[in-house]
Amino acid sequence: MELVKHLTIWSLLLLISGCSTPVVKQTEYVQQVIEQKERPRNVQMNDVNWYVVTPENLEEFLEDFKKKTGDVVFLAISVPHYENMSLNLSELRRYIEQQQSIILYYENSINKPESITKP
Repeated sequence: MELVKHLTIWSLLLLISGCSTPVVKQTEYVQQVIEQKERPRNVQMNDVNWYVVTPENLEEFLEDFKKKTGDVVFLAISVPHYENMSLNLSELRRYIEQQQSIILYYENSINKPESITKP
């Protein structure tokens, strides 16, 4: 009877401990390959001619401009608005540069160190 008790206890202990032992699986690291897209081509800006027209040179400007283009069209902007346009362009440049740095960060994060390039 004593032997049966001991055998029962030992078999129960083996069953309980057998379920509690963790199963160890070997994990394998797989390098993720992310295709890097080609950067867009650079921006090519067209030339823009600016003419400064004052009351003193208005008549001369109109004659020369009619000879060159045949048409006279006026687009006017005040000095404060011109300054705002300049500030807007600098803000746009800042935004583009920050976006480029974020893109470069992610490109460098997914590439191996030997293939890191700067624009």
